[in-house]
Amino acid sequence: MGSVPHLDHHHTSDDFTFNVAIIGGGIGGLALALALNKYPHINYQIYEAAPKFSEIGAGVSVGPNARRALELIGPDAFRALTDHLTSNLWPSHQNTWVQYTIGKGPNADDTITHQRNAYGQQSIHRAKFLDGLVQGVPPQRAHFNKRLVRLEDPAPHDKPVKLFFKDGTTETADCVIGADGIHSPSRAYIMGSLEAANPVFSGTVVYRSLVPMDEAVEKLGDEYANNCYISCGPHRAIMSYPIEFGELLNVVVMDYKHENWEHEKWIVPADWNNLSELFEGWGPQSRGIIELLNKPDLSLWALHDMPPTPTYFDHNVAMLGDAAHATTPFQGQGAGQAIEDALVLSKVLAKIEDKSQIPNAFSAYDQVRRPRSQKIVSTSRDAGELCGMTMVGVGGDVAKMKKEFDVRMRWIWGRDQSKQCAEAVELLEESMAEC
Repeated sequence: MGSVPHLDHHHTSDDFTFNVAIIGGGIGGLALALALNKYPHINYQIYEAAPKFSEIGAGVSVGPNARRALELIGPDAFRALTDHLTSNLWPSHQNTWVQYTIGKGPNADDTITHQRNAYGQQSIHRAKFLDGLVQGVPPQRAHFNKRLVRLEDPAPHDKPVKLFFKDGTTETADCVIGADGIHSPSRAYIMGSLEAANPVFSGTVVYRSLVPMDEAVEKLGDEYANNCYISCGPHRAIMSYPIEFGELLNVVVMDYKHENWEHEKWIVPADWNNLSELFEGWGPQSRGIIELLNKPDLSLWALHDMPPTPTYFDHNVAMLGDAAHATTPFQGQGAGQAIEDALVLSKVLAKIEDKSQIPNAFSAYDQVRRPRSQKIVSTSRDAGELCGMTMVGVGGDVAKMKKEFDVRMRWIWGRDQSKQCAEAVELLEESMAEC
């Protein structure tokens, strides 16, 4: 492929153009690409390890913060969301993100509380969302079967970063942004070693499956099947919500009490009998869901997350999304935080006037995004404990659980996305003024 091509724009000698290599074409990488489309002087290329853009997993929840970030990224990004969005199908649940119920005991299936926001529970099938985002990326900017092996950033960092791929090819770019997921060579480069870059097992495993909605309605009743519920019990919880415009019920069953994960792969076929035993004695709705999962495609996933790191960048290399802050799914923020990263990164990169300022842009991004996204990783584990009735000081006390659930998402959903970008740009401008 040779060196990274420049954009087909007529530049005067005063124009400043620089090249950005985006490693990975998942939700975060593509959101960044769409955000950079606004800035003709930024020439980005996406390098994807797979033969095509693709996502694993089924439903992804979209909180108000992610929705607003996609709006600010631009119409292509927002359309990718709204074209495939399953919003709450029931008027009485319009503003309900999740309804929490008691899973086990004399009060099984009673409501603990409803978590509410302006849009309620909005979810989208990952693959459909990705397909929508891809449509905003010019085909010549996407390069497939490009698995990054390592990076070289030559000191004194005024020369392009060199990228080495598994197929033996190399590329160069003025800066590299690793959107390369939980097994991230970009993170290994930033952290200085593979070991330091490794995610950690969270102690939670989840059983996952998709159930045709007509089966779910027959077993659970119309209202339960067609809205978002989490059934909470000792060390376990069951989450279900509709995707695909109500054609499928996405089910995630959580089992929290695991010291380690013995398998080499993180996703393995699951044994339904084991699952059924775990939920002995749970209430009728919970048992109904477990019975719906007795089918060949049931899978068991080990949940990993990222320990806190001291930085999200090193000179001209930065990371976003799961590479930086992979999280457990208990706050529905994995994709949302990658989208926030992409938005903030695009705003600071658009402001620099010289390649030497790339580290200033990355530093501003790091200062604004790292505290928030790392707090989301730790509070997501807390949210899991809350659902599994193991949170210290709360346990299975339903009144205390309600109090926690009612407030814990506010700081996440309520973040002013425009203000977050403005804070990063202000930090960048201050640091550039000092140069």
